[in-house]
Amino acid sequence: MLLSAPVGESHTLMAQMLAAELEARPDVESVSIAGDFSVLGPVLNRVLSRGFGFHLGRVRWSYDLAYLLFSRLQAAQSFGEFALYVLGGTALAREVRRQRAHVVVSTYPVMNPVLARLRAAGRIGCPAAAVVAPLGGLAFWVQPALDLHMTLYSEATATVTRLARGSRVEPVRPLVGPEFFAPGPREQTRAELGVEPDVPLVLVSGGGWGAGDLTGALETCLTLPGVHALAVAGRNELLRAELSARYGAEPRVTVLGFTDRMRDLLWAADVFISATAGTSCIEAELCGCPVLTYGFAVGHVRDNTRALAELGLAQRADTTGELRAAVRAALAGGRRPIPPLDELPTAAELTVALASSRGQPARLPVPS
Repeated sequence: MLLSAPVGESHTLMAQMLAAELEARPDVESVSIAGDFSVLGPVLNRVLSRGFGFHLGRVRWSYDLAYLLFSRLQAAQSFGEFALYVLGGTALAREVRRQRAHVVVSTYPVMNPVLARLRAAGRIGCPAAAVVAPLGGLAFWVQPALDLHMTLYSEATATVTRLARGSRVEPVRPLVGPEFFAPGPREQTRAELGVEPDVPLVLVSGGGWGAGDLTGALETCLTLPGVHALAVAGRNELLRAELSARYGAEPRVTVLGFTDRMRDLLWAADVFISATAGTSCIEAELCGCPVLTYGFAVGHVRDNTRALAELGLAQRADTTGELRAAVRAALAGGRRPIPPLDELPTAAELTVALASSRGQPARLPVPS
């Protein structure tokens, strides 16, 4: 049983990719995905479904304030985790029993405290695990009562191990589409976009929600002579319409909506500017495309972009001036080496092994 939520695109994608890996194995009977907050019961479903769209997608400062409170103050984080457990634990435990799951894996951090406390209290009998996607902003992601944490960034393993306090931690191959593990058609994709082979191409993305200052990123690109900018607005049709209207007469700008060809676009591009620093940053790394982060320094995104920059996996820009300098430097630096992944296990391999182990829960003092 896989737990996810439709907040952006990354969490859903990770669950879908893990499900595909599992379903391809002969030793897996069935896989189910609980893909929204309804698995936590009607109260949390209403609060979280509406809350994330409003506070993260529109207001932002309120999400940022709540994030700082719950991630910086241990008492607030503990209270938040306990509240999630009290309000959503019974519904989740009931669903796990109904599914007769042999293992539960979460790809969304809000699910993790509930799942961990159920495991610690003995209210679910099967092992539980989490996929840890980011490098920074790990509050709620890491829960010592979980049996296993699978990190998508190997660089995060040491930090997660320290926070997990005895829970098993393993790096895994990224949960992205299988096409990302092979080179993409660079020349063909550029030809389809109408971009000449020697023209610098900068890809700008706001993730599945089309979040962040994409306009600022595009305007910055246009100040650089000869640069062609390609904007991906995700599922944000209003943003796509606004960008198309604004740049419809500008031959150096191309605007797309949601696309399933990110591998091809990242191979065609010379630089990738990400606002939300989600799974697309891992995808860019697998394509050798330099990553810059700009335009959405809010909550967990701010912490993750800081961590990416500190480890040299992305360059962070907080202003359009910094972004302009970063784009120029990235264009001059060329493509990045693709990290070796052959020795890493897949998340499916570890999930099946965990299901087979029927590990005993870590008995922690958790109210029932």
